[in-house]
Amino acid sequence: MTRKTTTTARVRTRLAVLTAAMIAAPAVAAVPAAAATAPESMPDCTVSDFEIVETDRRAAAGTAYIEFTMARNGEGETPAEEPCHLYRYANLIWVDDQGELVGAWAEREGGSGSYTVEPDGTVLLTVAQPNPANYDPELCEPTAVSGLAVSLYIAEEPVVVPTGGHDTACANAEVAVPRYTIEPGGS
Repeated sequence: MTRKTTTTARVRTRLAVLTAAMIAAPAVAAVPAAAATAPESMPDCTVSDFEIVETDRRAAAGTAYIEFTMARNGEGETPAEEPCHLYRYANLIWVDDQGELVGAWAEREGGSGSYTVEPDGTVLLTVAQPNPANYDPELCEPTAVSGLAVSLYIAEEPVVVPTGGHDTACANAEVAVPRYTIEPGGS
């Protein structure tokens, strides 16, 4: 090997080492920072962690807005003294007095993401239900409903929250689709 070849090989080796160090440096630096700020494992909230009660009802522009307060009850999977993690997604659908599902699954609107619900915290669930009377009855198929089936995860058994039996929803899932929001309610 000549001196020029040896020098070129050393330069290439140093460049390779330097490049590798530059690529690895941010990843190495990020690991301790991420580990230092990682939150402790917190359980996800389940529907059984809450008592759900209808607390307000109003109407505007052909839509009924039904508000439910979800208060931590200490009876679910998360111990009463521990916070839980709640995503702004739920599975909601109207049910009749026989427990049969009626109409379309509610669609989420508003903010996304998640937040922590403290042991004494509450959550506001608002359902916006278009008025079935605004639709052709043959298309809508108006049906009396007595409550709302609520679950926070697909695999979770829903709870039925009674609404007094004075609501009507379209049985046709293509018409008058309800919408919902889930927001922190304070404590």
